[in-house]
Amino acid sequence: MRVIYLTKFILPLLLITAKCFSQAGITATPPKLFYRAPAGTSAIQKVYISNPIKNDLEIGVSLGDWKYDTTGVNSLQDPGTLKTSCADWIRILPGSYFTLLPEEKKEISVELNVPQDADQSIPVHTAMVYFTQLNPADGKSSTGAAIRISVRMGIKIYHSFTNTDEKALEVVDLTDAPSKVPGSPGFLEIKLQNTGKIWIDGTIKWELLNSQNGEKVKLDDQLFYSLPGDKTTLFKQLPEKLKKGNYTATAIVNFGNKDELKIVEVEFEY
Repeated sequence: MRVIYLTKFILPLLLITAKCFSQAGITATPPKLFYRAPAGTSAIQKVYISNPIKNDLEIGVSLGDWKYDTTGVNSLQDPGTLKTSCADWIRILPGSYFTLLPEEKKEISVELNVPQDADQSIPVHTAMVYFTQLNPADGKSSTGAAIRISVRMGIKIYHSFTNTDEKALEVVDLTDAPSKVPGSPGFLEIKLQNTGKIWIDGTIKWELLNSQNGEKVKLDDQLFYSLPGDKTTLFKQLPEKLKKGNYTATAIVNFGNKDELKIVEVEFEY
């Protein structure tokens, strides 16, 4: 790997298929809430829950924890189980149970009360607010079978003690690896570490250069997400019809709003 240049769950937790979702369910927006509040203070943000169908919906509210696993995928946990949890800081107003009338839209307040003695060595705390349909509705599967449908939506909660975005990201390694499936192309593997003090939503732009004929191949952009301290391993599949030859793979990692970039390369033979 060669470092070239450096400048500065909606998370819908659907218990149904997309087709069934049109038959019954709730909608919740926004999908994420970001709080910036010092210790000993509180802040309130709004969530809007809608009932798109013509039946009353009974909604229950619950809390949970979440984190990203080593591949950047959401990992859901019970409330209070992670050291980064702020589930105990959350209060839902007007309450944890309500009814939505047909086609009604309701405003829900999510209050975050940051304890005076909150652990500030953890720069970002997180939680999940779940809105669950308690009265399953009638629906039909793709085969026409009668089914009962219930929906659960998750809103991600992020908390930082400051308004300052201290973003920092390290590219630990970039390598190529063969496929474990005979006849299939290999892939590129990039390892990242969030060394900053804030959440990161980033994009990786990929390009392959055939060093023998100069032909360039652009791959689809790859999104990634991480929290402070996260070590993330991402994989990028090589094209099925990639020509044999010697290549240089370039990964342009953008992780901020101010052209925060890292560009890395690896040479490999395909």
